[in-house]
Amino acid sequence: MKRATSVLMILGLLLVCSVPGRAGDFDYEKERGKLWEWLADKHADLGDKYRLVQIYSLARKQYDRARELEPDNKKAWKGLGYKRKDDKWVPDEPLPAEDGVSGKEYIEARKKPDEEKLKVWEKCADRCRKLMESAAKAGDDRAAKIAAVDLLYYVPDDADARKLRGHVKDGDTWVPPFAKKWRDEGHKIVEGASFGEETEGKDPQADLIGANFDRRSSANVMVRAVQAPPRAKFLHRNADACIQRAQALLGTEGAPFGGRQYTLTHLQTRDEYVAMLEKVLKLTGDDLDFAKKLNGHGQKDPYGYFVCSPLDSAADDMLCNTLVLSLLAYAQDGIRDRAPWVDTGFGYLVTSEVLGTTMVQRYTMKEIGATTADDKVIPEFTKKSGTPDLLREVAVYNIRFGHDIPLSMLVATEINDMQQAHAAKSFSFMEFIYDQHPEQAKAWLKSGGKKKAAERVEALETAFGKKLNEIEDEWREWVLMNY
Repeated sequence: MKRATSVLMILGLLLVCSVPGRAGDFDYEKERGKLWEWLADKHADLGDKYRLVQIYSLARKQYDRARELEPDNKKAWKGLGYKRKDDKWVPDEPLPAEDGVSGKEYIEARKKPDEEKLKVWEKCADRCRKLMESAAKAGDDRAAKIAAVDLLYYVPDDADARKLRGHVKDGDTWVPPFAKKWRDEGHKIVEGASFGEETEGKDPQADLIGANFDRRSSANVMVRAVQAPPRAKFLHRNADACIQRAQALLGTEGAPFGGRQYTLTHLQTRDEYVAMLEKVLKLTGDDLDFAKKLNGHGQKDPYGYFVCSPLDSAADDMLCNTLVLSLLAYAQDGIRDRAPWVDTGFGYLVTSEVLGTTMVQRYTMKEIGATTADDKVIPEFTKKSGTPDLLREVAVYNIRFGHDIPLSMLVATEINDMQQAHAAKSFSFMEFIYDQHPEQAKAWLKSGGKKKAAERVEALETAFGKKLNEIEDEWREWVLMNY
């Protein structure tokens, strides 16, 4: 009997040893910590390679990546020219701001470090892939999906990582499935949208600024473009499509601007823009000086907005974004004192789906001449500027590296304090609620503007039936699983 029991115990032990690791046996946070320290050293070493050939700009990028992965990485801090003093890193001989080589010398100097970078990237990808596979083998699907983000930094088209993340191709770009679905719907709306009717005769404001306007009109929109036909036709179509999409998202029908017609004007040159400010709006003094620093301005007669841009895509984005915000205001019975993050997020949501762009930067100016670039570590984002892909990249990056702005702060943020991180989270939150809670999203957005932060929080909690921290936790997990 004892012999039989011993045999059974041995067999049981062998079975336990042969069973694949379970999620409970796998400590992702611990393993990720070890991986990030290893990756940080690799980036710092690569930074040294670029520093030695005086390409300080690329060295800085590697040192910053190392410090993001491991904030106290000694190699990176020393490479940047800092030393340790009283438990703090202080400047010693800071890395030069400008490269020490240029032209042909720069091209030649980059060759060896660039070759080394390819080798390092391959090694880093292998280590990231091992962690992803270990998590999957342990049955920790969540950890495997998150680990895939690290691998995609080094190999953006890795098939296994993209499959694990559930991403699909939209043209040349990998996106979450919901984003592809919405973009396809946007294409169809544009295809069926109206070009408007040609408006004959001279525009009096065109005469004032010494230009000619090609004009197209419909019940809801008047389009004016300095460019010759067919520019106005396509601008009108995009505007009409954005109106349709915004109304569908809000669940509204009928006249989008309370029976008024919204006028969009695309100017080509700064001279035309300044002439509109001086001769049409008759701005003077500080108001004129400030308006000259911008690329667009509203007007009351006719009711609408005009922009100056040499690029049709940039003009369409800015004009349609502004158009959508006016539509949102009317959906809220004209209550216009909304939180800036709501305007930013909803405007981006509509243009991302219809135009595929999120170019308007309503967050770049804290005050005249100020910018938002004030982080010690400068993140290196890979997605194209002015696209929803970049905003998604920023959102998931900030969550993973602990830079995410709390929702309680975001709802209280005013326009002059908005930065890129605020804009990314605003857009991401809109994608989240429309993917997960579309009916509640409609009700919340149409509930009207709230002036005080406490009122804004209360409106969110009422609409979604959860405490603010619960809403935020759900959003954060959604981003980690989808972006």
